[in-house]
Amino acid sequence: MYVAAGIQGLGAPLLWLSILLPIAAGVIAPLLRGDGRTPAAAAAVSWTASLALLLIAAASSWPRGCYDPLYGYIPGVGYMGLLMDGLSMGFAVTIAVVSLLVALYSLPYMSHRFEELGGGSFGTYYLLYQLFTAGLLGTVLSTNTIEFYLFLELTLIPSFLLIVLYGYGDRMRVGLLYLVWTHIGAELLLLGLLIQAPLTGFDVYRPGAGYLVYGAAVTPMLEAAILLILVGLAVKMALSGLHFWLPHAHAEAPTPLSALLSPLLIGIAGYGLLRLLLQVYGGTGYLHALSAPLIAWSLITIIYGGLLALRQVDVKRFLAYSSVSQMGYLALGFAAMNTWGVDGLVIHFIAHAYGKAILFGAAGFLIVYYHSRRITDYSGLALREPLLAALFLIGVMHLTGIPPACSLWSEYLLARGLAAKAVSMGAGWGGLALLVFVAGVALSTAYSFILFNKIFMGAPRSPTRRGGGGRLLLYSLLGLALTGIIVFFAVNAVATPLSIYYRVIASAWR
Repeated sequence: MYVAAGIQGLGAPLLWLSILLPIAAGVIAPLLRGDGRTPAAAAAVSWTASLALLLIAAASSWPRGCYDPLYGYIPGVGYMGLLMDGLSMGFAVTIAVVSLLVALYSLPYMSHRFEELGGGSFGTYYLLYQLFTAGLLGTVLSTNTIEFYLFLELTLIPSFLLIVLYGYGDRMRVGLLYLVWTHIGAELLLLGLLIQAPLTGFDVYRPGAGYLVYGAAVTPMLEAAILLILVGLAVKMALSGLHFWLPHAHAEAPTPLSALLSPLLIGIAGYGLLRLLLQVYGGTGYLHALSAPLIAWSLITIIYGGLLALRQVDVKRFLAYSSVSQMGYLALGFAAMNTWGVDGLVIHFIAHAYGKAILFGAAGFLIVYYHSRRITDYSGLALREPLLAALFLIGVMHLTGIPPACSLWSEYLLARGLAAKAVSMGAGWGGLALLVFVAGVALSTAYSFILFNKIFMGAPRSPTRRGGGGRLLLYSLLGLALTGIIVFFAVNAVATPLSIYYRVIASAWR
């Protein structure tokens, strides 16, 4: 059934334009001449316009949200349109902001990478970059599961080519590993969507009708569909046991892509868990029966990823395993299956997006100017690079819940959601889950500050800096840091529409 949401239609196709403008900038990038500044400027302008359109749409329809006036019905598939509501709003704006600032960061970084490779094309780079980032945005705005899948797959080939063309190490092997694993996850997702379609259809939101919420009995075939969707998204999310591809891909990708893959692409799987599973099946006993094992899986992921991060000597692999750990927090928000968990998942996605983009960007600065990724090559760098140290510290704060980082709110909400769920798990198992969560937060704080301490504190020791400048790299990271701090103080702009969304769908579960 569909539950009315009170979402209004826009008077102009702002949401479609927010996706099409970055794609258009990417398509024309190979035709632009120059040293890379022109395609970089086109990418930055397109994402600035996209962000403005999203903010206008959000402001005009806050707090319930809006749908684009351009949508159409395809027989057998459903309504293809775009929706920005309480759930997708935070994801969409974060994707636009990070895509904009990383596009600027890419210009000096890829200039260095092209020198290492002996050549390269900014036109090709920004074509792939824009297609990838536009696909990310389209995924979270989709109203239809097939549309969701198509946008998700749009991110795959451009990111694969970015790794193969501009990555590090055995980049062809790493690219294929990434392609195979993430495509398997997408195909499992698609198979689950096709199996459930005869009972639910493909629309998760239908203009004029509202949100899809399944209220009938869950059949064995539907149980299989739910599990396939869950496992497919868990592969994309790189939860423990399904994470093997992530440390290779995120560590060996060109650093601007790492700054997008690690917080944005895998985090979108958390959005999928909420939109495709919790919204639709949140009123069924079957989904709630999965809550306890999912909580265990989430907590294992938090601890396992954190312990593996501590063993790394390569700064990018350290950050990649940290991302595995951080995805455990997002999965925990879904597993709690209550309003606090949902709020915690979305806000932690935002905090992790800004924090991890800053940290990967800082690692890229070390690669460009110090030509080393080994953590043990550095010590006391704060004296030589005080702004980089300050930005790195802000990135660490976004992972550890230290204000003014909005992960303070997400960790509180996740703890509250887990505590509410622990009541139904019983004193023994519920208390154990809370203790492991606290241990996970402590571990996240420990490994983050250990990394900061090794690189920036202590007696000065580092490779010789090669070249001056780096202002555009640092100013891009400064933009990420300032935006993340703004979100800390404006968190209600995300939490209020998100709570309204949850109340609407939860009212249909009863």
